[in-house]
Amino acid sequence: MLNATELVHVDTNGRRLALTRGGSGAPMVVLETGLGAESDEWEAVQQELAPFTQTCRYDRANRGHSDPAPIPCSARDFVADLHTLIVTAALPRPVVLVGHSLGGLIVRLYAHEYPRDVAGLVLVDPMHEDQFERIGPLLPRPFPGEPETLTQFRRFWTTDWRDPAKNSEGVDFLASQAQAHTIGSLGDIPMLVLTTGTFLREAPPGDPNAARMHLLWQDMHRELMQQSSNAQQILVETSGHFIQREQPGVVVAAIRQMVRLLRQPLMIEQS
Repeated sequence: MLNATELVHVDTNGRRLALTRGGSGAPMVVLETGLGAESDEWEAVQQELAPFTQTCRYDRANRGHSDPAPIPCSARDFVADLHTLIVTAALPRPVVLVGHSLGGLIVRLYAHEYPRDVAGLVLVDPMHEDQFERIGPLLPRPFPGEPETLTQFRRFWTTDWRDPAKNSEGVDFLASQAQAHTIGSLGDIPMLVLTTGTFLREAPPGDPNAARMHLLWQDMHRELMQQSSNAQQILVETSGHFIQREQPGVVVAAIRQMVRLLRQPLMIEQS
């Protein structure tokens, strides 16, 4: 059962973010979306978790039911908004942060800047700060009759990512990339990384770089895992990038695994 969406003020000018809570129990799980997504794409995951623990999802500025904010914006702007949201809405800390794609970068940066606020991280096919430079050169060359989705993907990953006007949230990826490079070690914070086995489904069969892209994507996620001394990778071979849409049960299982891990000290103390 989910509560009605509430609007939470996050700055002195009255700007608000839309927050939807559900469930009960600890720790609180906060769900962070990828680029251009609305928080309701987490609804199936949130509903499944409701009997198990307390959750919330929210729309970033300029998305869904949240108020607009100045653009361009960076990952650090999103972190500042999320921190104010957590404090103002009195969400019980420390929280488990779950981030998909761009959201994965945002929650890692949050854990770097507010380590005492974060009990664990679940990264769902997360963005790597160097992904554009490393994956871009391996993308299939244009070919007759290629899917328009592949054409758009190639354009964004090779050139448009550098221009905040070319994405729906006005994200400055160059600034966000530089911010992510400051993260360094996150200590022993528990981290689960869900990685798709198919980075780009639109790659033509037999393309010599397709397998290299898939392996590089998995390798980059293993690099992210090195930021924590307590990290595990879960390969989701049959899903595309949007694991929470295609296989929400896998994401639910990973979050439950994290919550159980974090509850163990409490269970020991109570016994």
